Amino acid sequence: MPLKRLQRLSSGAPTPTTPPEGSLPHLEGGGTDLLTMYQSQWATMHHMAVQNATAAEAVAGSISELCEECESQHSQLLELRSLLAHLPNIMAQLHSSLSTIGCVRNSLEEVETGLLDLEDTIEEAAAQEQILDMKMRVTIKRENRQHKYNMLHNELSHQHKERMAAVERAQEGCRRDRREAFTERFQDDLLEYKTKGCINKPSSAVPASSDLRLEDVSLLDCDNTQDLEDFLLEEEDDDAQTSTEKKPS
Repeated sequence: MPLKRLQRLSSGAPTPTTPPEGSLPHLEGGGTDLLTMYQSQWATMHHMAVQNATAAEAVAGSISELCEECESQHSQLLELRSLLAHLPNIMAQLHSSLSTIGCVRNSLEEVETGLLDLEDTIEEAAAQEQILDMKMRVTIKRENRQHKYNMLHNELSHQHKERMAAVERAQEGCRRDRREAFTERFQDDLLEYKTKGCINKPSSAVPASSDLRLEDVSLLDCDNTQDLEDFLLEEEDDDAQTSTEKKPS
């Protein structure tokens, strides 16, 4: 309503007024009534001017609000324009971020594959460690058995050597006794041959010739050697005398 009145005032159109009650002109009063009519019209105009001023202030406030709204929208448009201007950079950064995410994803897949390989390697290392542990145990057991075997072998070898040494000593004693017996028999036979010129047949008490061995006859005795040399010299002298007697005189 105030806007319509303002438009009428600006266009010069007459504004309908509603004078207050009792302000109608009366011809009976003359100039007083005319003055009263003008005063009432002036009051009405003043009242309308006040209303128009109030309406103008309201319109000015609306215009100010509209201007502020326009400025706000203009600033928003400028901000939107700047944002739209930065949109290619944002898109480029978005694509870069997407490529970075793809690289990170590939890296995560490689890390996951590496972790799986690491788990396989750890399991293989644990299996190899168990195998080495078992081999070490087997080697230790084998070494212990070999050590026990060597100790037993050494002990048995030592016992065998002691037994063989005892047997050798016993056999050496038997051979020594046999050599002494045969040496004594040889001296008796040699003495008998020197005295009688022949040797009697050995009795059954004497062991057979098949039991005689060369190592049983000891020629290292000095007395026996001297007797043998004397016997051989006597044989040579007898042979020489026999050959001399057979020559013609």
